[in-house]
Amino acid sequence: MSLVVDSLTKPVELPLVSDRGVRAAWMYFVTLMVAYGAVILVGRMPPPLVDYPDWVFQGVLLRSVLAGHPVPGYALKAYPVPNSLTTVGLGLMDGVLPWAWAAKVWICGYLGLATIVSWRLMKVSGVRDWRMIVALPSVLFLDLDFWYGHTSFEIGLCLFLLFASVVMREGSTVALGGLLVLLFFTHMEACACALLLLVLAAHARGKRRCFWAATPTLLLTIWYALGRYLSGNADGRSVAPAAYRYGSPAFVAYKANTFLKPFGYVHARAGDGSSQTVAIIGAGGLLLLLTCALVIAGCCFWMLLRRQGFEDRPDHRLLRQFAWVALVIAAVLPQVVFGVADPGSRLVLAGVAMGLFAVKWARTQGSVIALCSVVLSLGNLWQFVRIEANPEISGVRARLPGEVLAFAHVEPGMRVHVYAEMERGEMKEPIFQTGIFRLVPKENGRSK
Repeated sequence: MSLVVDSLTKPVELPLVSDRGVRAAWMYFVTLMVAYGAVILVGRMPPPLVDYPDWVFQGVLLRSVLAGHPVPGYALKAYPVPNSLTTVGLGLMDGVLPWAWAAKVWICGYLGLATIVSWRLMKVSGVRDWRMIVALPSVLFLDLDFWYGHTSFEIGLCLFLLFASVVMREGSTVALGGLLVLLFFTHMEACACALLLLVLAAHARGKRRCFWAATPTLLLTIWYALGRYLSGNADGRSVAPAAYRYGSPAFVAYKANTFLKPFGYVHARAGDGSSQTVAIIGAGGLLLLLTCALVIAGCCFWMLLRRQGFEDRPDHRLLRQFAWVALVIAAVLPQVVFGVADPGSRLVLAGVAMGLFAVKWARTQGSVIALCSVVLSLGNLWQFVRIEANPEISGVRARLPGEVLAFAHVEPGMRVHVYAEMERGEMKEPIFQTGIFRLVPKENGRSK
């Protein structure tokens, strides 16, 4: 345990930062996170992030199991499950807080974790540009994955950034192994990204003993795979099969959406398909957000492509290598892999994250990214405030140019009814079976 602590707390030998721009950028970062946290805490209900109500519901199921009162129709799986941390965390917190408050505090904890790991990796990487600090919230932490309620992956991304900082400092095998196990129970794709980074680091440094750090996680993965497929693979039936053929126009548009998701563009719609975003900020505001996301994406890829100004540090080369491998894999992944929808977008996010910490931030392009990120952050925050106050806010039927807009839509009010049912004490939702619970068929009103 002392080795783990030493690896995470080992001082970084960098001069103290006295630049006013950097301090102001960190104030902006923290203020934005606090603003989101305040809106969440003040709201009557937990945030209407699309998938999040399902994980809140499963947290309450776990609390009931821990209290000795399992809910009919649901049962814990008999094998380790990657998508577990949020459910377990919420279930334990539900034992000391009302479920609605536990759900709010968990998201606020994520916002705090994102701030801490960003600061940590920035110190380790040596990239301390104020433009980058301003860009991080909208690009990495408050983007469409956040709005979709992919809480486990967002926390997994934070842990992956922490893992990257330990890899760059050549931390101990115990520290790397412990973080990999934690990543396994957080989100499998975030864990896979960490394993890929570990393999690249071991190869680059010629230190094959680093592979021993992956042994516990690989054993857990084998156990999970055997348990999942020997019990009928309910996890793989959680989403519809892929609908886009390779090379078809629909597949190209789908991949365009995959590469756009991590850059802060959010278009919220109501259940009838009308645009909540247009109702809140107008069609011009929506197109401004889309333009800003496209500009950020273009500038980020340009900075990653250009060679001039790159610091010739081995750890920076490692992060850039990971970024390119992740982006190439994301470009060819199908729509659904092992029951996970759009896994490519998460790889893009992880790749962009590593790239941002390993490039020389060009003054012009970096400033453009920072400006567009501020526009996106403020626009999305205002949407979040309005939708948090009224998740089912009436949308506006608008003739918007381009089918690409439809690929970025998200409906925050999709599962708000779950919260309403929980308030009434009803526990009968058809949950995502990618978590630690499985549905138990019923006969004559009783579970089998």
